[in-house]
Amino acid sequence: MSTDEFGSFAQRVLEKHRARAAENPRWALDLLRRQDDPACAFCCSPIDVTRRQSWGLSPLVPFTQGGPVEPSNLRMACKACAAERDARDLLAWEELAGRVPADHLNALKEERLKVLKRSDNHLTSAGHYAKPSTVLALLQERWKHPRFLVHVERHGGGWFVGWPLAQRDQPSRNSAAALLRQVHRARWLEHEEVVGFDVSEEVFQTAVWQLIEHHALVVDLTERSAADGDRTWQDSWRVRYPSFHQVRRRRTFPHEKPWPSHREGTPLVFSTKASAVRMRAKRQAAREQETKERWLDARRRLAKRDEDVDAGRLRPYLSGERDALQADVDELAGRWVAARKPLTSLGAEGPPIQA
Repeated sequence: MSTDEFGSFAQRVLEKHRARAAENPRWALDLLRRQDDPACAFCCSPIDVTRRQSWGLSPLVPFTQGGPVEPSNLRMACKACAAERDARDLLAWEELAGRVPADHLNALKEERLKVLKRSDNHLTSAGHYAKPSTVLALLQERWKHPRFLVHVERHGGGWFVGWPLAQRDQPSRNSAAALLRQVHRARWLEHEEVVGFDVSEEVFQTAVWQLIEHHALVVDLTERSAADGDRTWQDSWRVRYPSFHQVRRRRTFPHEKPWPSHREGTPLVFSTKASAVRMRAKRQAAREQETKERWLDARRRLAKRDEDVDAGRLRPYLSGERDALQADVDELAGRWVAARKPLTSLGAEGPPIQA
């Protein structure tokens, strides 16, 4: 590791920090401009929408920290509040608490939590098969603290970990620095504008997960290769910013799969832990039972209708009607067989289907 390598890493960290946030979409501006009696969402001062330079949009969860670009995350803000806040997390904006009532500030924090629950950009060490309630409990504990960005990059003998020195007053960043230096024995690297550490390869993954638990979003600056599609444990901590495509295909649970997500043409990889295997077997049994009940119910209803037609209680079948109903029953039977395949694919064939 040379001084030039760390200098180039520090320069890239500063470029990321100084880069402008994503532009506010025009549709969001038009949507919020139509509000009755528009006011700043933070200081509550009235806004004159005809003076475009006097107001803007400020996200509850900053875009640079994984906030989604959607109306629920955008708020109208006067230029003074937008400039003072910059790209800080709402919880790290200490000056706001001295200017607005506590009830108003608490309401903003509640809205922030709602946005975070819908965001794709959360990673936990709970695993793929943890219950949503378990994951949500872990995330809610983390969301009580300000979020911040940490940049990492691989070099010849380990990893660089750092963040801009301008943000050193955040308690969470001070805790992260103490964690790296005292617990993981990382070497502190001097720089005028960046807090940097040299972390060994042996403890890097452990250190990154602990940084995430300290409310950090870890961004890798290493140039990626064609091996990005491999779902390995080494990629389980990476951060991905949500896009419009991801917003449209929003997940129903509050955490995402580890980055990078599954791609077409690559095999699915499942955990071999005993708890994960039991959970998959439980879900498989539930799917099999549900499809079997649907098939048996459809078969009973068809048999009952046949009896009513034969007894003259219902009209006779039209041409092709009986065959269409039987085809629906056969389709449900096929779904039941398909639901049983994962359990019988190891070589043990299940009992034959009774007609």
